[in-house]
Amino acid sequence: LGNLNLNVASPARTTVVDLLQEKHPIPSECLEPPVVTLPRPYDIDLVSSDSSVLRCTLTAVPESPTVLKKCRLPLGLILHPFKDLKKLVMVETSIIVRCRSCRAYINPYVRFVDRNWNCNICGRANRLPDEFYYNPQTGKIGDPSLRPEIQNSSIEFIAPAHEYENRPPQPACYIFILDVSARAVQSGYLVMFRDVLLESLRLLPGDNRTIIGFIAVDSFLHFFQLRENLKPKEFVVSDVDDIVMPSKSFLLFYLDDSMDAVESFLNDLPERFADNTDPKCALGSAITAGFELIATIGGRLTVFQTVLPDIGNGSLTSREDPNLRAAKEVTNMNAASDFYKNLALKCTERMIAVDLFVLGDAYVDLATVCKCNFIKMLFLFFLNSIAYVICFQGDVVTYSSGSVYYYPNFDACSNPVEMERFRSDFGRYLRRKIGFEAVMRIRLSYGLSVHSFFGNFFVCSSNMAKLSNVNPDSAFGVLLNLDDNIDQPVVCIQAAVLYSTCHGQRRIRVHTICLPTSESILEIHNGADLPAIIALISRMAVDRCLSQQGTIQMAREASINAVVDCLYAFRSASGSREFGTLLCSRNMRLFPIFILALLKCKAFAHGYSIKLDHRISAMLQFKIMPISNMILELYPNLYALHAISESNPVAPLLPLSFEKIDRHGLYLMDTGRYMYLYVGQGISDTLCKSIFRVNSYKEINSVTVDLEDENGKNEQGMLICNFIRSITSDRLQKVPLRIIKEDSPSKELFLTRLIDDRSETSFSYVEFLNFLQKEICGK
Repeated sequence: LGNLNLNVASPARTTVVDLLQEKHPIPSECLEPPVVTLPRPYDIDLVSSDSSVLRCTLTAVPESPTVLKKCRLPLGLILHPFKDLKKLVMVETSIIVRCRSCRAYINPYVRFVDRNWNCNICGRANRLPDEFYYNPQTGKIGDPSLRPEIQNSSIEFIAPAHEYENRPPQPACYIFILDVSARAVQSGYLVMFRDVLLESLRLLPGDNRTIIGFIAVDSFLHFFQLRENLKPKEFVVSDVDDIVMPSKSFLLFYLDDSMDAVESFLNDLPERFADNTDPKCALGSAITAGFELIATIGGRLTVFQTVLPDIGNGSLTSREDPNLRAAKEVTNMNAASDFYKNLALKCTERMIAVDLFVLGDAYVDLATVCKCNFIKMLFLFFLNSIAYVICFQGDVVTYSSGSVYYYPNFDACSNPVEMERFRSDFGRYLRRKIGFEAVMRIRLSYGLSVHSFFGNFFVCSSNMAKLSNVNPDSAFGVLLNLDDNIDQPVVCIQAAVLYSTCHGQRRIRVHTICLPTSESILEIHNGADLPAIIALISRMAVDRCLSQQGTIQMAREASINAVVDCLYAFRSASGSREFGTLLCSRNMRLFPIFILALLKCKAFAHGYSIKLDHRISAMLQFKIMPISNMILELYPNLYALHAISESNPVAPLLPLSFEKIDRHGLYLMDTGRYMYLYVGQGISDTLCKSIFRVNSYKEINSVTVDLEDENGKNEQGMLICNFIRSITSDRLQKVPLRIIKEDSPSKELFLTRLIDDRSETSFSYVEFLNFLQKEICGK
């Protein structure tokens, strides 16, 4: 370890922070992982490397299980394997070089010895094929270390068909299942669905084999035959308990051959059901029908829901008691039926993903439709002094590697904020890259093993997960075991995703990282990756809640114990016994505030009314959120916009405390999914005219503001709008902006996100620190 030099301090130079001396910490917008300096010969300069696709919670890995136990930190991974990467190198070769023993892919951290290469995962010596001396990027024969596989930590191979195909790659297949009940029609979503799909229809990922189909559902199932130069033909199935479907050849069609017919159908769609007064919805039967349609192909079911499925297969009754929403223990978080569990297993077997768009505030029982208590495996592990029981959930969304999109209070006429969010999300959903029939495998150096997975997929074996679809917006968590002592200066971790493109090509995307090992507890704490730790703990907390025996209170206690044990371990390792302090390493100083934010978020909060579907939706989002999204969701960025000027065009970042709010100010809160523009009652008339185009605060009556409209804006107004655009310019979806006036009922949306402040049922940040100090002193 003599050559090991992390950019974090060594034990003798540890940077220690007393948390009690910082009343209002401000998490920066970009919380990058600690930079790692590897010992020779692993300290290589890579052409491209993106830490966001594969992050380990500890950038200095403990050398033994004993050291890991003393650290009291979770060892795990956050993977974002299909993320849109600007510099992803593509390699097409006749031979993909892999280890003959562990089957790891050749990567930058292997060692070349003569004409052999030593695997950095298992250590086996492998013969280097002659073809590997040819560089496909330069077209020259020479040094194998210059090959793109050795120069890039993330790489994508075009797989040879004979080696990586069990069957011909499936075509892109998209089935849209539309709730057309009376509530759905009243919400106006069909118009928005039509508009966005028409805009994206010719941009859907696929080729001339792309297949599309539509099913509408109320008390009946409505199927449609669309052919060029013919009017759409509708088939209505009234028996939703025993479905007899028309021939698949009528209901599935190639998009290229039927483009005009599809566009004509979509244009008439809202009008077709405009007078529908049927309040019921046979959603379970509709999803079953969609599955039967493409069971021999695979693909994606996109489901839209506005009401509880109350007729046909998988029908449900309301289980929510409004009087218990604020209870300390939340009931009915487990599934009411096995129907969706069984359907999920069928979808997974046939490589069909199910994505659910829930629109409106009606109770739809997401706990059943999107989370059923099918236990595939049971793991028992001990972290932070308490036992977790992780139950792998089987449901129509999670097992099929789908996603849930939730839009409470959606109404196309009266709620422009949710309408804009739906438009943006659905547009991105339709046009983004997609991978079909995917498999993800994790390979680890000796001593490490996969303990459990967190995310939306089906776990096939101890280190492999099956994904019906894979998309660039979903991330996954992995908890690792340290089974044995590590006698090497580094460990390596490799994640590989084999998938089919929408053009029918098999590809393998491989990500590899190398990390130093350490026996020093202080060094390990100083190299801890806090955002990755928070992302992993939040996923573990969600699984704790959704397990059969789990409760929200257990998840809350586990999260608190995580930070207590971390601070206690650091204090013990540092040898400090100074009275009246709460010490931690500098890079972990935000751990308490993020845990406090986790306790206050909709998923885990108690003591105030939260609708059950709202809570379940928040949990499901945590399961797949990339790190950057999760950090903003937990602790939003708060900017003082009124402080912007020509000499200072960047708004200062503020802690989330009402103590920092001035009644004369204008503030922007960025939660990632929403932006709130908080307007103090004392705001100047000049800003009102420039930003809102009204004469005074009292005249502000709109819910949103158009940042693109430059008419009437003075210099400061232009600077403010430019700043807001600048912080969202690199986001893949448009973030809706909502105006919140100081004296409006919607003020609560803003106040509940002020994490530093005390509420009726939760600590302020300072009170939480004092509580942690007492817990540590009591150990």
